[in-house]
Amino acid sequence: MSNVDSNRFGAAGSALGYLAQIEYALLIALRRMDDEDNLRLSLETVDDITFDGDGIPRELWQTKHHINRQGGIGDASPDLWKTIHNWIETSNEGSACVLFTTATASDGSAAYLLRSGRRNDDVSAARDRFDAVATKAGNTASADYYKKYLSLDEGRRTELLSRIVVIDSAATSEKITDQLQASVRKATIASRRGSLVERLRGWWHGRAMSHLAKIARGEDDWIEMQEIETQLHLIAQSLRDDHLPLDYEDEPEPTSEQVRDDDRVFVEQLKLILLHHERVRQAVYDHNRAFLQRSRWQREQLLAIGDLNKYDRSLIEEWRRVFSPLEEPSEETTDDDKRRSARESYGRLQERTLPAIRPEVRSGYVSFGSMHILADRLEIGWHPDWVELLKDRLAEAEKPAVA
Repeated sequence: MSNVDSNRFGAAGSALGYLAQIEYALLIALRRMDDEDNLRLSLETVDDITFDGDGIPRELWQTKHHINRQGGIGDASPDLWKTIHNWIETSNEGSACVLFTTATASDGSAAYLLRSGRRNDDVSAARDRFDAVATKAGNTASADYYKKYLSLDEGRRTELLSRIVVIDSAATSEKITDQLQASVRKATIASRRGSLVERLRGWWHGRAMSHLAKIARGEDDWIEMQEIETQLHLIAQSLRDDHLPLDYEDEPEPTSEQVRDDDRVFVEQLKLILLHHERVRQAVYDHNRAFLQRSRWQREQLLAIGDLNKYDRSLIEEWRRVFSPLEEPSEETTDDDKRRSARESYGRLQERTLPAIRPEVRSGYVSFGSMHILADRLEIGWHPDWVELLKDRLAEAEKPAVA
């Protein structure tokens, strides 16, 4: 069975709809941020997305995601009638009701008449169209919805429809990223909006998962608009000219077993001076995170050409300050003396404040990890005879494509 065949019977479309709902919540919140300070939102409580102000559900949002925007919103649209039925059950006169859908409202349809900017006459015309569908429908899948709708008197039907807004032709899952980037255009320059959205989205998914877990356990939880705004500003600050985002501070640490079996050049450098295994483990941790971070900065073009080379030169200069011998070598110097001296120098290096790649990047894992990247290339070393002792690894260390 091909992937296409298996997907036909799978739940990919539904899963995509749930994921899109999470992203729509972020998108809507970002768009509302300029005008709303006191709103908070929840997912899968009163509605797909509920905006609450002062403890009162002020807006109920239903999101409908259709792949490639298949399906229009005619007067008898099951999506529309199911949504109206839900709002009859859950909303009150103080709640605005918003249908946010990738489908397009047909010209002149009830949904079309309920789009943003409509007049009272449009609401009345939409009610007439819904009344006609509900009255004539007979025994259909939406029969219960029609019956519920018609159980309201004309005044209540009009009042309900006056609170409904249809936002159609919303971005599909493939286009949400573009919409998110457009919504943060004031936060940073165009070339960094992709990096900002990627990080904000990463935080948001974690926050949404935590929120939904609490909701599933029956706990009260809300996501404050200010919480989203704070994250947006923190990430935007990390993308300033004097800063860079740090993405790997919370990476899992390597285990002792992983370090013991690690035969990379920079690890061998540390083992040459008989460094304590916990120090070696920390070095591997720093190296791995620095490598990932530098690669990501390069991939996202957050560094100018030559930035990393310039930074590495500053680190090499710092290494020379610590590791250059104070006196000429003696013939009586033993290998134990060399290792002891190297460990002492390594300790002094750890106590220094190393150069930062940008003034506001204050992270040990970037600077010390970059030192180990240089040690991996054999551009620096800890043991005074590291070139001679590791000459068999030289070809490996000179391999390109290291961050």
